[in-house]
Amino acid sequence: MARNGRVRVSRSGDSKPGDSQDRISALPDSILHQILVLVPLVDAVRTCVLSRHWRGVWTRLPLLFFDDVQAPRVSRFPDLVDGVLRGYADDVDMGDLFVSVYRRDSVGDDPISFVSTLADLAAQRISGRFSLYLSPAAVTVYPEEFLKNLFPDPEDDEEEEEAVTLQLPCFPRVTELSITFMGVDLGLPTTDTFAMLTKLFISGVRFTDGGEEISQVVSLCCPCIERLELHRIGGLRRLTVFAQSLVSMVLSRILVLEQLLVAAENLRHMLVDKCFVLSITRAFMFLSVPALEQLLWQDRCPEVIQHWMLPRCLQRLVVAELELSYLFGAGGRSNFARILQLFKCVDTLRLEFPTSQDRTDQESLIENVNLPCYSELEFIVNHTRHRFGPTILNLLRKCSCVKKVTLQMFGREVGYIPCASNCSCRQLSVWTDKAINLDSLECVAMYEFRATQDERSFIYYIMRNAKRLRKLVSVYAAELVSCQQVYKFM
Repeated sequence: MARNGRVRVSRSGDSKPGDSQDRISALPDSILHQILVLVPLVDAVRTCVLSRHWRGVWTRLPLLFFDDVQAPRVSRFPDLVDGVLRGYADDVDMGDLFVSVYRRDSVGDDPISFVSTLADLAAQRISGRFSLYLSPAAVTVYPEEFLKNLFPDPEDDEEEEEAVTLQLPCFPRVTELSITFMGVDLGLPTTDTFAMLTKLFISGVRFTDGGEEISQVVSLCCPCIERLELHRIGGLRRLTVFAQSLVSMVLSRILVLEQLLVAAENLRHMLVDKCFVLSITRAFMFLSVPALEQLLWQDRCPEVIQHWMLPRCLQRLVVAELELSYLFGAGGRSNFARILQLFKCVDTLRLEFPTSQDRTDQESLIENVNLPCYSELEFIVNHTRHRFGPTILNLLRKCSCVKKVTLQMFGREVGYIPCASNCSCRQLSVWTDKAINLDSLECVAMYEFRATQDERSFIYYIMRNAKRLRKLVSVYAAELVSCQQVYKFM
């Protein structure tokens, strides 16, 4: 620096050859590790040829991320994984290990052997997160009868060839474990403890024991588990979850579940999506979740529901009707309304179901559904044959403390045919019914507004009868005009 306080900048050619320094190599190893985790792992390993100091830098990386797409120049991907794991420094723990395989030729014809070797090498050394993802394109475990093996028919007496099972070892110090392996038979260790595991994610596998091992692992071998997610699991017919530490549970597309037992005193969030729809026996569910705050249900309701401890008031309850294709598998009815009867009070109630195309079912929905007390109603409407206005008003009649109503409308399908003129949804008496108490209603929001007669009648009714209404929002459908109207009332 010059005496006048200015910084003197010299050109590269002005310095002497002997003054050049390798400033990057002089950085602490902790900083070098943070730099190397930002580049592909293959390139990070190749830095070992730079100098003697760099020879062991990559062997202590806190994150190892194997991706066959990012390693196109590697002739054998399994050899890369095996070599890196065996060359990792013995005096430090592996932090996080992620393995993603997208190409079939990366693991050859024996992906189970590759995964088994990988898991055995890493199980005792990882102290952070372990994620294994094999895309469906990379797996040929069941090339001919994939769906049959994933969801077998219990009445099929034909002898099946014994499938190769992936026996997963115990990861005693892993904090998060994620396995995605489409169609493989998965075996879990039930005699060891996942002492540090807080999150378990499993997708695409099949359990041949009906769910006994996964139930035992979650309930007895994971004392610290907080999040459990099971997606597209085959052969899972009975699931038992007894976990005091569990905070969030997501069960999605299990399809053949027959029995669900959940006792988790700290469970806050629970999602059940298409798990009972293809069950051929009388389904049973037991719940003991006193701290539950949010429940999202899109499934067939089990025939038998028992509960011991449920919260007095949920923060959010979402109940959605099944798509038409799943309703056929569920016998045409999901009986979703029975879930609403489990709770007496809900802050926000979200109902997602189409108005029924059958007149009898529509009248039953209007008259017989029992709703919990709620302060905010979110209603997703699929326009079918019936008018939605009477249905909404009859739901509002069942609760006099609602403060906000949000409506999301969807357009009519091709070939729309309205219901008969004498249908209950077209009776004018509902628009003059004074038994509907809207004194507490303060805000109404309508999205995908198309200004149909039904929609206009509903708005007029609300404006005439909601004496405390302060705000009315209508967002027009995109095909009509991109516009939002907000009315505020003093």
